[in-house]
Amino acid sequence: MPVNIKVLFSSFTIKLFVWFWLIAIISIVSTRFISQQLSNDAFYQVNSSATEPKELHKLRSIARRIEASKSKNLTDFITKKHKRAIQGPFNLWFKSIEQPQQITSLLALPPRHQQALTNHLGSQAFSQIQTSILAHTRITGPVEIEINNQSYQLFISRKQHPRRFGQLVQAMPYWARITIPAFISFILCLLLAHSFSKPVRLIKKATTKLGKGQFDTRVEGMTKRKDELGQLANSFNEMAEQLQQHQSAQQRLLGDVSHELRSPLTRLQMAIGLAQQELTSEQARQQYLQRCQREITRLDKMIENVLVLSRLENTIQTITFQHVNINALVQDIINDEQFVANKKSITIELSKAKTINILADQALLASAISNVLSNAVKYSPEQSTISVILSSNKEAVSLVISDQGDGVPEQSLSKLFSPFYRVTLARDRDTGGTGLGLAIAKQAIDAHQGKIFAKNNAVKGLSVTIQLPYLK
Repeated sequence: MPVNIKVLFSSFTIKLFVWFWLIAIISIVSTRFISQQLSNDAFYQVNSSATEPKELHKLRSIARRIEASKSKNLTDFITKKHKRAIQGPFNLWFKSIEQPQQITSLLALPPRHQQALTNHLGSQAFSQIQTSILAHTRITGPVEIEINNQSYQLFISRKQHPRRFGQLVQAMPYWARITIPAFISFILCLLLAHSFSKPVRLIKKATTKLGKGQFDTRVEGMTKRKDELGQLANSFNEMAEQLQQHQSAQQRLLGDVSHELRSPLTRLQMAIGLAQQELTSEQARQQYLQRCQREITRLDKMIENVLVLSRLENTIQTITFQHVNINALVQDIINDEQFVANKKSITIELSKAKTINILADQALLASAISNVLSNAVKYSPEQSTISVILSSNKEAVSLVISDQGDGVPEQSLSKLFSPFYRVTLARDRDTGGTGLGLAIAKQAIDAHQGKIFAKNNAVKGLSVTIQLPYLK
């Protein structure tokens, strides 16, 4: 399959790799140049050290052997006697006293080493025995000797400790010193580019799936990273989670609406059918028509609540915050609900509290409190009391609405604020509720960054608590 070069070099991985590799190559070359200059200085640097007795003894012993050899000249000694003159990793150096710049070694060394030692011996006048240390050699001397009436200063040298890594690198060919670091940098930069680009590829793949409607898609294996890419993966997963929740809520809402509309429509059809029968009396026909009117009203109320809930869940409704006297707001809601409560001889009592002002959307907050209080009136027995307690502290305002009804099973408490949820179907038939009131209340309180929850009373009944923060 042909590779599109333009597309290849436009990928994030290739760009990242090329840039890192170029930077590494430039760094290697510049470092090599600087280290070369520094290594040259270090190569010729000379330090002093204490002379070891063994070295001094060996130097004098060799000097006696050289004078006893009766060689015609230095060249004759070097060509014929050098193999027997010394043993081990040593070398001999001869410096002519008459011509100080004439330096001769018994064994030839690598050019750089030979040059470094020759420069050292030729540049100084040695008056007493001393030991000098170079980067590569340790040299001790001099001891004066004579070969066929020619005077020399004799030095003995030996290699330093086994060659260090830097010396091994210096011994390599020039091309190897450049190629090996370049290859190492190639591998390291490739791994670095892969580690950076892999998360981007995973997020891109997950985004493509999410765009195709697979809302359960998540970026795996990156959430534990502490860098920006890990934060990006976590943000993506949170976004996908929210989208999945919105999609699930929408599907659930559509399913619940279709299910809830079926019953009133069935009753409406039955009432219309019975009213249209010829044998139906005028009085019965009027009753059927009244039933149709109630079902239409119920459908209208349900659709209105569904639209309100949909706007709240999808944050379409615009929220306008203003200063609200919550004491007066709660009192007005109680006055409105008391008309309905009077039919069942129910008393709604509000505990007296200091004036509390908060920032809120008055209409939205009134809808939430009204739904909770209306729900308490529906399920309270006749001639009972509903308690409304309003209080505050430095952090939040709390409103507790308690009835004296039968309460709900403990396993149902967390589901009370779900759309269309009812503890029993009989409660729907008795009260005509749609199961949306508490769901709307929860969405309204969530929009105010507050909390709403329910719990059964210790003796009898249910308490719903609304907590609202002081928004700024």
